[in-house]
Amino acid sequence: MVVASGEGRSEGSIQPASRRRIRALARALLLLPLLAPLHCGLERHDEILILVNEESPVSLAIGAYYSESRGIPKTNILRLSIPATPADERSKLGPFEIISAEGFAELVRAPVEAHLREHDLVDAIEIIVTTKGIPLRVEGPAAPLDTWLRDAASAAVDAELSLLFSDLIGRAGIQDAVNPYFDSTLGFHEFRKRNPEAPLRYLVARLTGYQDELDPETGIPRDIRALIDGAQAESAAPAVASTWLVDLDPSLTLGSASGNVVLLQPTAAILRAAGLAVTFNEERAMAHDVKNIAGYASWGSNDNHDPGPPYYGEIAGKLRPGSFAPRALSVDLVSTNARTFTNPPHYGQSLVADLLRMGVSGAAGHVVEPVLAAVPRPQILLRRYAQGVPAVEAFYRSIPYLGWMNVYIGDPLMRIAEPISARDPSDLDGDGVDNDSDNCTAIPNPDQRDTNADGFGNACDADIDGNGVVTTSWGFSFPLKERGDIEWIALTATNGPYDPNHDLDGDGKVDRLDVSIAQLFLFLPPGPSGQATPPRR
Repeated sequence: MVVASGEGRSEGSIQPASRRRIRALARALLLLPLLAPLHCGLERHDEILILVNEESPVSLAIGAYYSESRGIPKTNILRLSIPATPADERSKLGPFEIISAEGFAELVRAPVEAHLREHDLVDAIEIIVTTKGIPLRVEGPAAPLDTWLRDAASAAVDAELSLLFSDLIGRAGIQDAVNPYFDSTLGFHEFRKRNPEAPLRYLVARLTGYQDELDPETGIPRDIRALIDGAQAESAAPAVASTWLVDLDPSLTLGSASGNVVLLQPTAAILRAAGLAVTFNEERAMAHDVKNIAGYASWGSNDNHDPGPPYYGEIAGKLRPGSFAPRALSVDLVSTNARTFTNPPHYGQSLVADLLRMGVSGAAGHVVEPVLAAVPRPQILLRRYAQGVPAVEAFYRSIPYLGWMNVYIGDPLMRIAEPISARDPSDLDGDGVDNDSDNCTAIPNPDQRDTNADGFGNACDADIDGNGVVTTSWGFSFPLKERGDIEWIALTATNGPYDPNHDLDGDGKVDRLDVSIAQLFLFLPPGPSGQATPPRR
């Protein structure tokens, strides 16, 4: 029984205003379970800046959804104003996919740098996320193919953004752009702290995909929502052992075959040595119907036995390359696989967008011809990712040069669900020689052939003059003292006589394959080796 107070009110009674407040609180409490998946338990990510385009509703929607799904403050979404460009009939690019160098400087670089300065975020931001609607490619003047690596001025917008506040932005070629983070063992936060003057200031990832089939709940394309959600997805099916698919084409000609020797064969060997289940396809036919692929490396449409457009997916009753596990990562050695995300696509080469539609959650790509020397190294990308390194860090550790054509598509924070040990095995490349004694620790060479006895095996030593870096004189052979390592090997391949130091693959002759292998080490030191002291540049 409630006892009346001296003011004629029961002490336990509730006045109308209080009742309204309690009802409002009750309604709020009822909503909490619905909101919990979006707000509770999320790790906050103040280190990420999201770039959206005010001229693209899809871009705005992607930015809002990603910030919500990853705990990124709304204040870390920067709205740029970039007008749509007409569809390019020559290159078959869609609106928002290409921008001039002047447009990039005015509409992208300047406002992003100003925002970072004005909000004291220059050092606080470590990752920049671009969204569909932010241009893909900075268009530069044309360059001849024989000096492409020196003179090409086009670039991925994302590659340029990684160099903000650096004088490398806008530079042509790769000669002065060796990536200081290449094959690093450091997390990016630690790397940047130790190297405050390094030109690589930001890791950049892109959230994009085909633009059709908008998700009614979020207003973003279905493929892009799947890309974001897939980065955190767990398998709903019973656990099935995943496989790492490396698809090599043994029929490639001498120029391209170096990719088999230096990139794909070592990838299969290194992943196996790490204890992973590897499906290594060395048959002429492209791989198909492989199940539960966790990591994928291939030639894509550069394989001589590709099935034709669209190259990936259900084709003639076969699923190429197969089905993908949650959080799968891919890298295919295709020149322009990220040139467009417009649907329907205009095919020439295969497209990353089709792999995303099949369930890949992260992909390395190129917006313009990178040349084989400048593609991401699949053995580094997949190995580091398997060890638990965030996908965008693994990507930037795998690219040899900065400010080029490379782009990473996917959630930068994606990690593999079940990482292997972060420590490399004692025999990294699985060639039977322990790392401490191996004169090429990242390329299998059980014969340990080292014809100049410098501690670097021929398989990873194109440094002919021994100055600590593989050089080129861009085709010029004279004066002799300025001849590059590439030219020394090329002249031997053309005119002889045989020089064992120029025979990188140890097949008893010096030919175009040796020249091509050497080019994959351009401007890089020989090795790595467990026998030799790292050369000084």
